[in-house]
Amino acid sequence: MMRCSIATLFVTFSLVVCRAAATLGSWRDEVLDVELQVGYAVRAIDLSGDGRLDIAIVDSKRFIWLENPTWTLHVMHADPAAANDNVCFAPHDIDGDGDTDFAVGRDWQPGNSDSGGEIGWLRCPADPRDAWTYIKIDEEPTTHRMTWIDVDADGKGQLIVAPLKGRGSRPPGFENTSVRLLSLVPTVDGNSVSWDMSVLDDSLHVSHNVDVVDLDRDGKQDLIVASFEGVTSLISQAGEVVAAQIASGQSGTAPAMGASEVRLGSLAGDARYLATIEPWHGDKVVIYTEPTTAGMLWNRLILDEELMWGHAVACANLDDDPDDELIIGVRDDASAAHRCGVRIYNLVDAANSTWQRSLVAPGQVAVEDMVAADFDGDGDVDIVAVGRATHNAVIYWNESP
Repeated sequence: MMRCSIATLFVTFSLVVCRAAATLGSWRDEVLDVELQVGYAVRAIDLSGDGRLDIAIVDSKRFIWLENPTWTLHVMHADPAAANDNVCFAPHDIDGDGDTDFAVGRDWQPGNSDSGGEIGWLRCPADPRDAWTYIKIDEEPTTHRMTWIDVDADGKGQLIVAPLKGRGSRPPGFENTSVRLLSLVPTVDGNSVSWDMSVLDDSLHVSHNVDVVDLDRDGKQDLIVASFEGVTSLISQAGEVVAAQIASGQSGTAPAMGASEVRLGSLAGDARYLATIEPWHGDKVVIYTEPTTAGMLWNRLILDEELMWGHAVACANLDDDPDDELIIGVRDDASAAHRCGVRIYNLVDAANSTWQRSLVAPGQVAVEDMVAADFDGDGDVDIVAVGRATHNAVIYWNESP
């Protein structure tokens, strides 16, 4: 049964850049009637076709979606006997029939960089509430993240597959072999789909997450990647994808280096910031602001070090001011005072780069992933977080006036 309560918000003042005394907004939590093994990934997408955003989740042995507004559970595909977990997915109309399908990553073996890492897709049936058809495409060890993008601006979507580690990489640092970022382009022939797979880039090491943005403001999609190298942009130039470091990440020795997550946020006056967790699977919330000189690295600022393991990042305007707030999901407790859960950072003094931190229902969700979107159509952005150790999914309803 669904449970609703008022989510408690706290603010601390010990952080140099988080000194404001006010909390941000009012939040009501709704614990959804679903028990997860591991909520590896969550997306907001209208699967029912009624104009409302539903919630799709990658669970360990199944792909599921919860139908808005009753949050009825539908199982797209399940394999309870699978030896290893599902880990990622990316929505797209793959077969061109007008329905949303999902590219998916399965056989998650983070300790095996030599084999496994299944890449496939789920074909949507006529009624998305029925079972979906799984079709295997290929394998790439430690397949970890997926997204769709039109890198070369030819009007065709490409599936980007980002393994966590390079094939054959070894502990303790895993830096001896670079990651193959893959591009898979589907071709539809009747009822069948074939895939043209190529290596988009192989210059990075331990790539934990990616984001699709228009970084150079040319109206075309670009890719940014968080890795041991910090944040790297992959931009199509003259028909060739060019990689360039744009943010340093944390300096150090592998594996405690670089960046782990990355998202792009907007600020007043057409300014922007990059938000990361650092280092890999790290204990710092970091933002980067754009340099005034072209070609220079973005400027680094640590917002928060009172966490053990940050594992999700989103940027969204939660209060209708000119700036996107930064939303962080923390997976593991660092102390009794600053617990796992959702944290919101609000820019309160741009001149002095002062951000306010709010903790939303601390300890409720050990956040593996989250998504920010308007789920009730009231114009305010809500947050859905899915847990690992807590095995739950929670909606935080934005009830700001």
